[in-house]
Amino acid sequence: MSGTIAARIAVIDVLAPALRRFVLTASDRPFPPVSAGSHAVLAFGDETRRWKNPYSIVNAAEDGSSLTVIIRREESARGGSAFLHDRAMVGMRVDVASIGNLFPIVRTARRHLMVSGGIGITPFLAYIEALERIGADYVLLHVCRPDERAAFANLLPDGLKGDVRIHAGRRALDLPALLAAQPVGTRLYACGPDGFMDHVATCARQVGFPDMKIHLERFSAAAGGAAFTVTLARDGRRIAVGADQTLLEALEAAGVDVPSLCRGGACGMCRVRVLDGRPDHRDHVLTKAERMAGTEILTCVSRTMGATLTLDL
Repeated sequence: MSGTIAARIAVIDVLAPALRRFVLTASDRPFPPVSAGSHAVLAFGDETRRWKNPYSIVNAAEDGSSLTVIIRREESARGGSAFLHDRAMVGMRVDVASIGNLFPIVRTARRHLMVSGGIGITPFLAYIEALERIGADYVLLHVCRPDERAAFANLLPDGLKGDVRIHAGRRALDLPALLAAQPVGTRLYACGPDGFMDHVATCARQVGFPDMKIHLERFSAAAGGAAFTVTLARDGRRIAVGADQTLLEALEAAGVDVPSLCRGGACGMCRVRVLDGRPDHRDHVLTKAERMAGTEILTCVSRTMGATLTLDL
């Protein structure tokens, strides 16, 4: 996708106290074609604060006129979801800064096994639509809080041909037994909180799933932390990074061009070389050795363990 696409909120649906569905319509040009598993980076805010946050696309019009996302209000995050829950209204401008897919369907799989926790069901709503269309064999196992079970069940269309099960609480799901019963050639996809996905991946490996057949949607909601200062080695500029601001946001606000895509620590595009300081790594890209070396940082989610950081910019 080339350049930001201006959009506005056309519909807001309250699905549950902490869940909102937003339908966005393109204002100046159509959205590009979207495949199942895609995410959109939404740019929004007011005169005092702007956010750029990634959200899974659950549905997109074939003509590019609209796309739909579902957003959970995250009290512990940096305020973007709270802003949309509390301040968004029909007609408000919410631009689409980018669209990408880091979590595509592997169409050669014999079976597609999707395991989701909470808001992690969102990419799989698009998966189901695509898999139904091609007649693929699929299973969805969704785990959620008991008080949100009905809300998630209502997101699923009637007459699905796949095996779809919603479990109220993780204890209601015998995951090892279900994984062990899958046929050879099954691809496993998981999306949800990090601890949930770690549990799914561990259980899968224990019953014989090879890593190449385990696919995790590793987006992180960029969390805040202590404010710090970043120095740009090439021109000597010092840029303040606020407590509820990401390093990437601070660099962008200062006019520094840093490539980015996912803004959730999953793709590695915003990787920058560190010349001084101790990075606080919060991404899902760098290896253990790269983290120990401390010579690179993903600016979209990671911070520093000290008060300063010097980058090769």
